Amino acid sequence: MTRIPPKDEIGLRAGETSGVTDMGLLFRVMGQRPEIMQSATQLLVATMREGTVEPQLKELLAVRVSQVNHCLY
Repeated sequence: MTRIPPKDEIGLRAGETSGVTDMGLLFRVMGQRPEIMQSATQLLVATMREGTVEPQLKELLAVRVSQVNHCLY
């Protein structure tokens, strides 16, 4: 349970959260501060959707970061 209530009216398009279910909750919580949510979304798009790094390597990186942080992926 979050300490900051998520904004349920934040509409996230399919695939906007990079396929990770908990990311939707994260972005709805960031919806309390739209400027932060917009910056985080831009960072996520720049790092995970654009660029020259292969998608498989990006996915491997996401898995490893989750392992290091003891998170379920």
